[in-house]
Amino acid sequence: MPVKQAVLGCGRWGSFHLWYGSRVGNTMLGWEPGDAPGFRELQKTGKNRYLELPDNIRLTTDLKEISACDIITIAVPAQEFRKLASKLSDIDLSGTDIILCMKGIEKVTGLRLSEIADQEGLNSRSLSLWVGPGHPQQFVAEVPSCMLIASDRDDNAIRISRLMSSDLIRFYWSRDMIGCEVGAAAKNVIGIAAGILDGLKLSGLKGALMARAPQEVARLVAAMGGDWRSVYGLSHLGDYEATLFSPLSHNRIFGEAFACGTVEGISGLAEGVDTSYAIMTLADKYGVDMPITRTVRKILDGDYPIREAIAELFSRPEKEEFPESFMKMGARD
Repeated sequence: MPVKQAVLGCGRWGSFHLWYGSRVGNTMLGWEPGDAPGFRELQKTGKNRYLELPDNIRLTTDLKEISACDIITIAVPAQEFRKLASKLSDIDLSGTDIILCMKGIEKVTGLRLSEIADQEGLNSRSLSLWVGPGHPQQFVAEVPSCMLIASDRDDNAIRISRLMSSDLIRFYWSRDMIGCEVGAAAKNVIGIAAGILDGLKLSGLKGALMARAPQEVARLVAAMGGDWRSVYGLSHLGDYEATLFSPLSHNRIFGEAFACGTVEGISGLAEGVDTSYAIMTLADKYGVDMPITRTVRKILDGDYPIREAIAELFSRPEKEEFPESFMKMGARD
């Protein structure tokens, strides 16, 4: 039986989810506010610079049309989610599964997006997170990948992953919403760090960045009550190739442009900028040392010249790579 699915937000990732949902046999409806950049052109031509939509996808600016959908996939910028969630709270979604596809944390509050959904009173049948490596351009070119569905209930995560699985995307599932949400969001901050290294012609340090960054993110996840092992899975470390190295990564591009002084000339959303504020809010709240993330924040704030900030990071005292405190994070498992 066909599944009726709506995608809210029809930009880079939203248009991909419309394309992909149609590919797996769902009946697709796309929504975006009428004043959203690029949406009218997508309505008119059925394509954007990333892909061309199948003819059977319908686009609308009327949010009430989504109420009869079995699945709602949300792909708006993370910092705009609260406003949308407030509007959705007025719609009866008790028979609808909601999937969040954004990788961010609210800048002002440090709240995860699932926490915002709860706070705004979304009354959906289930709430899941869709994260993992890949770019729309690669998927449309038939380059397969593995991705992740996370939900606080196993049955929901399994059901959604089976509905969305295809020969293009192999899904894993998780019940660790904290680890997967924080890991996916923090990955974008590390992407900015990678871009800064590229801009400084220090790309050889990316290996060290890949080894050290997951450890500080894992410390934060553990302190928040999540499973630190999720950081070493698809939500964070598994997405590094697509974020730290890919020429398609908006966050890496932003970091490189910032280091080169050309950031004004780039386009595309870099979620890691706002997320870096949120991650540091959480790090301070939970008393977690996150030197890489803090250095990125100092650089973006202009507190230090870039090379001076990198030098300060390297002047930290030598330490054991895997101290006993790190190893004990999984002792309760």
